[in-house]
Amino acid sequence: MILTCWVSAVVFTLLIPLGGTMQPLELLWQPAVIGALFLAGQYFMFMAVRLGDVSIAAPVLGLKVLIVPALGLLVVDNEVTSRIWLAALLAMIGVVLVQSNDGVVERRKIVFSVIFSLLGALTMTMFDLWIQSWAPPWGAGRFLPLTFAFSALFAVGFLPLADSPRQIRESNATKVLMLGVALMAVQAIGMTFTLAKFGDATRVNIVYSLRGIWGVVFTWLLAKRLQIDSSQPSHRIMLLRLVGAMLIGIAVIVSIV
Repeated sequence: MILTCWVSAVVFTLLIPLGGTMQPLELLWQPAVIGALFLAGQYFMFMAVRLGDVSIAAPVLGLKVLIVPALGLLVVDNEVTSRIWLAALLAMIGVVLVQSNDGVVERRKIVFSVIFSLLGALTMTMFDLWIQSWAPPWGAGRFLPLTFAFSALFAVGFLPLADSPRQIRESNATKVLMLGVALMAVQAIGMTFTLAKFGDATRVNIVYSLRGIWGVVFTWLLAKRLQIDSSQPSHRIMLLRLVGAMLIGIAVIVSIV
């Protein structure tokens, strides 16, 4: 989580040449709030996976496609058409089906997954909506680098809880950790730049829900490559995932046409 915030802060400096308009110092609380929400969202989502189960956490996080238009009515005064509501509902159902799993999950893990995933979905919803609302006067080249600089600063407070570099090396986790951090930073810059530049958090999140399809495809390809037969899902599960992928695709088409 700490490294994600730090690397994201460095990556987002690449947007500075895009320019923008620095707002009065008394408005610095806006990027500070967004930076804190990013840090909190990462924390909740990582805890949902660490203490819970990803097969439960991912569908609950998928509820974000419904939470965004609902809260958007209050936060940014967006007018949400019935077509967008339909697309959001289809995307949510698709996310649930794509994450179908044969395994039996402990009740304790279910509780942790649901609680932290809901907190993460709510936090990241406010993150998306307030970027859409606050970023335009600043410009993406000013607001986003400041936002992630604040996030990196706040992440310093978690250093006493982090594994030491020696522990990470001894666990042979350095390469995997850095790859994950890099991918998180790329994801963050793609999502937040789109929101800051074009707004429309509802449609952005519906399109973003396509990650569920990619997750299934990458997992399947990895299992095939490593020849992990035990990890292969049943035909029933693959059919459910196929239906879910189709629903997500339909939702994207409905939302943008």
